[in-house]
Amino acid sequence: MGTTTVETIDETKVKLAITVDAAEVTAAIDAAHRKLASQIKVPGFRPGKAPLKVIESRLGKGAVMEEAARASLPRIYSEAVQELDIDPVGQPRFDVETFNRGQDGEVTATVDVRPTIEVPDYVGAQVPHPEWELTEEELQQNLDAMRERFAEVETVERPAQAGDHVTLTLTGRNAAGDVVDEASTEDFLYEIPEGETDSELDKQLPGSKAGDILSFRDELGPDYGEELAGQTLDFTAIVKEVKATTLPELDDDFALTASEFDTIDELIEDLREQAGSEKRQMARANLRGAVIEFLADQVEIPLPESLVEEEQRFRLSRIAHQAEHNGLTFEQFVTLAAGGDPQELIDQIKAEAEQTVKAQLLVDEIGQQAEITVEQDDLGQEVARQAMRMGRDPQEIAEIMLQPDRIGALYADAYRRKTIDHVLAQVEVTGAPPEELDAADEDDDLDDIEEIIESNTVPVEDAPDGGAADEDAADEEEDSSDEE
Repeated sequence: MGTTTVETIDETKVKLAITVDAAEVTAAIDAAHRKLASQIKVPGFRPGKAPLKVIESRLGKGAVMEEAARASLPRIYSEAVQELDIDPVGQPRFDVETFNRGQDGEVTATVDVRPTIEVPDYVGAQVPHPEWELTEEELQQNLDAMRERFAEVETVERPAQAGDHVTLTLTGRNAAGDVVDEASTEDFLYEIPEGETDSELDKQLPGSKAGDILSFRDELGPDYGEELAGQTLDFTAIVKEVKATTLPELDDDFALTASEFDTIDELIEDLREQAGSEKRQMARANLRGAVIEFLADQVEIPLPESLVEEEQRFRLSRIAHQAEHNGLTFEQFVTLAAGGDPQELIDQIKAEAEQTVKAQLLVDEIGQQAEITVEQDDLGQEVARQAMRMGRDPQEIAEIMLQPDRIGALYADAYRRKTIDHVLAQVEVTGAPPEELDAADEDDDLDDIEEIIESNTVPVEDAPDGGAADEDAADEEEDSSDEE
């Protein structure tokens, strides 16, 4: 290869001007000629024997040059990056100035690079622990959720009120008076929501009773499909039954029905312990993000555009998966999720993508400075953690994550986890749970992970020695499997 010069465009982007030796250009064109000649049948010539000018006359003069450049540019670019000790992120954009047989080639490659980051001093820094104590209100919410699972729905003679269920015969007609089957149904069980809504039906149902006929006009939402969404229909709703939900009393009989405990006091105490442990574990998981957010707030990091765009694409792809899973188009799902303002959701996704990329860049820089390394055991534990989180067989997760296009993500997850553990060991966490509670929760987690590792062989011998990649790959696979 010839010479390479680098031009700094901004803090996260450089432009490489690469001169390729004439001999290398010629060799690349000859290789491209041989490849194309073997693929094209030319009358009068055996396969692979048609001259260059004949191939160019059939495919166009630039076809061989384009194939030669396409095949050789990745290697040329890789050598240039290694020569200049550049740390690129994302894929380069190539521009071929000249690439002709017998002449030096001129190529430019524009690529995002990892920015220079000044890591704030975190040794001894005080980081508040996320809220971990279970409140009485949260305990009551858990009890209410348990009661709702054993609730009874009974027909009542009184007028309907918020929180009741009503059985309706619903008929929707268009402007021509024709019944729209997609907006009509028999014996439709509908819950009257608490609070005010914009729905005309919700406004009329409270106070209605069996036998009442309600009339209203409403616009169909995006979940009705492109042909019907936005149409205004005249609806008739016949109230057939009013059903009230009766929650069981919190007494010993309920404890016997809903659990293995004999008394309600035992049930409540067990629920308090379980819910408290779950909240502490959630708070401990949130602490990992909180400490990085704490450090990220203290430093400005220029964000490579390609990384932000990649994170945005990943988040949008998850929304697309959710939309398909719910039988909606992407636009319909976004409109529903954004409450009618898709741009607000797009702006939120971009802000979250920027925050994620900033955190990842900071963690990677801390890990590099701290000389964090990832061993085979770390990768095995990461597979076990993801298997436990997703409720999947670790063998299955290992097979997914050890594919060539996924193993970098597994490494990145383990690398960043170890780095954040390193940071947590250096900071002072204030307001943390008592050590005996925290240790008990952590022991439970470790026991689960060790049990998974011991009962399953997790093959990680082929893991790479280094590198970092998108840490959301396992979540993406989880989304795909959920759809299936």
